[in-house]
Amino acid sequence: MEDPTFSYYVTDLDCPSCALSCQNAVRNLECVEDASLNYATGTLEVEKKPAAEVGHCRRHVLQTVRECGHDLDLTDTERGELEAERPWLVEHREQVLMGTSGVALAAGLLCENLLAQVAAARVLFVIGAVAGVAYILPMAVSALRRRTCDMNVLMTIAVIGALAMGCFEEAAVVIFLDQVGEWLEGWSMRKTRGSVTQLMSLAPDIAHVVSADGTTTDVDADDVEEGTLVRVLPGERVPLDGRIESGSSSFDEAPVTGESVPADKTVGDDVFGGTLNTSAVVEVTTTSDADESTLARIIAMVQGAQAEKAPYEAFVDRFAAVYTPVVVALAIVVGVGVPLVMGLVSGFASVEWYSWVYQALTLLVIACPCALVISTPVSFVSAITRAAKMGVLVKGGAYFDLACKVDAITFDKTGTLTSGEPKVSAVRVIGDASEGDVLAVAAALEANSTHPLAKAVVERASADATPVSATEVEEVVAGGMRGVVSGLPCSVGKPAFAALEGELGEEVTSAVDELTGTGATALVVMRDHAPLGVIGVADAIRESTPDALARLHDRDGISTLEMLTGDNRRAAQAVAATAGITQVAAELLPDGKVDEVRRLQAEGTKVAHVGDGINDAPALAAADLGITMGAAASDTALEVADVALLSGDLAQLPSFFELSHRTMNVVRENIVFAIAVKVVIMVLAVMGIANMYMAVFADTGVALIVILNGMRLMTKVDTRF
Repeated sequence: MEDPTFSYYVTDLDCPSCALSCQNAVRNLECVEDASLNYATGTLEVEKKPAAEVGHCRRHVLQTVRECGHDLDLTDTERGELEAERPWLVEHREQVLMGTSGVALAAGLLCENLLAQVAAARVLFVIGAVAGVAYILPMAVSALRRRTCDMNVLMTIAVIGALAMGCFEEAAVVIFLDQVGEWLEGWSMRKTRGSVTQLMSLAPDIAHVVSADGTTTDVDADDVEEGTLVRVLPGERVPLDGRIESGSSSFDEAPVTGESVPADKTVGDDVFGGTLNTSAVVEVTTTSDADESTLARIIAMVQGAQAEKAPYEAFVDRFAAVYTPVVVALAIVVGVGVPLVMGLVSGFASVEWYSWVYQALTLLVIACPCALVISTPVSFVSAITRAAKMGVLVKGGAYFDLACKVDAITFDKTGTLTSGEPKVSAVRVIGDASEGDVLAVAAALEANSTHPLAKAVVERASADATPVSATEVEEVVAGGMRGVVSGLPCSVGKPAFAALEGELGEEVTSAVDELTGTGATALVVMRDHAPLGVIGVADAIRESTPDALARLHDRDGISTLEMLTGDNRRAAQAVAATAGITQVAAELLPDGKVDEVRRLQAEGTKVAHVGDGINDAPALAAADLGITMGAAASDTALEVADVALLSGDLAQLPSFFELSHRTMNVVRENIVFAIAVKVVIMVLAVMGIANMYMAVFADTGVALIVILNGMRLMTKVDTRF
């Protein structure tokens, strides 16, 4: 069945108002069922009517987009299918007309001010103004056909009116500055949209698929299925998410996790699609296809975030929707109504029509809504871009606003405050044995076990003990391991299991109590039915956790940091003490975490919850702001959360809150500045003081200022509080 939907990237979008006009124009086509144009990403999604022929519909969409002053980013094949080759002058119409307008204006100023050729200057000014109007006139006509009054209509009326009144120089200056301003606005927004384009470029087009005989075949990465073995050479990017089957290397994961230091990976480790293999050949079994990879999910989240409207944006859109027609009506009153009334009262001969019409034309230029409607989205898009570069995905501008209002943050323990991977935390030796003896015996028995505690013991022993081997090894379910090491019966396991192997004694009991008091799991090692030592294994706290929490403690407005965990209270208290958290709620089921979040909310606080597992999804959804541990998080947690920390630790959490405060400050600055300048110059215009140049500043000048102010958010965040 023919797909009724198709999409294109729209170029030369200057402001949200322009995007809305273009979207409505496409939506009104007879062949189109619905259309949506995302200004932040420039993506036009079109759904054609069932009876419409797809090629015919695509051609009409292209024509309509161009009538609105924009273009579609087409491949050579698409361009050949949708249109005949356009002449060079038509293809580069905007640049030619803007160049003609600028050259004519510059020549006119030269003739008037240096050569004293007033007549020649006026001719050149007219040429410059006409060239500018020639560019926007088709767009103005298209808007009028749709019964809308956009900035192109307002600017066309203003420039033609200025020419009719003999204000040739002002007409040329106004239209040229408008063209330059629109071009600069489009350029700056293309810079902020670059984050998604850069992410997309990380995914390689080709994957080296390994055949059964060891040879490789280059296959389009989009066609590689889950479970395929691929070879990644040094200097190449990993085509898809996968697990290393052979080889070891270092991977630059900065684009995915935000971590600048390459991560060492070996057999059994997971790698992300789009990350750079820096040093050696590895073979990877893919664990996802192209549409479901971590990179694809990140791209989808960034695009969704840039399309999401924050409350501030909705306010500005509503304000602009009222403001523009009000100012246009005021211009009609000033230019026509006031002089008519004055003429009826005191005689038309005494009315200065010129000045009143001039003021009205100035108001029309001020009425252009670009500066106003672009004041907020540019800030949020810049902030989302900056956050993505930090390894933090924010699903929409509204969540920066929410982050500024957070009073309390609750944390899951395992996988959030801790790494989620057990490590040997302590070794207590009994009698004359050495720490190496204890680890060697335990590792020999645990060598073939897949239990996480066993892996932790083997890993520690490989670094601190001389390897020995075990025979006759057997596993006792829910107890431990036993076997023969160096000719003697040995065992390792829980204290209750060890008590069956021999008498433990007070020293072992004391060591077990000490280790469990720190939140560790105690494993008793026995040799020849006598205790050899006790190994404590615990989920190690992340290195970045204490510093991150200390920085959050210092953050104004965040008064409560609380840990919510399903673990026992002793283990929870031990981790909390190390992390620097004073409030702990332990032994909680998922609904218990939700109850704790709602208890805090009932006290009038805004709560952010940080977690990574499926059991955290209810609390993430219940919190005012859900923050998950990103790339390592469960799909459910990643879907429910509002913010994702892709680096997998808390190091970027304080930076996210700092960026949120910066973002909202810039948003408020832009809104106040844009409205204030418009209002002031509008009042001056009504009073007859403002001229066309001031009106252009109120529109194009202010738009550029708020764009540049918003783009400051793309710079590095100062993480010191």
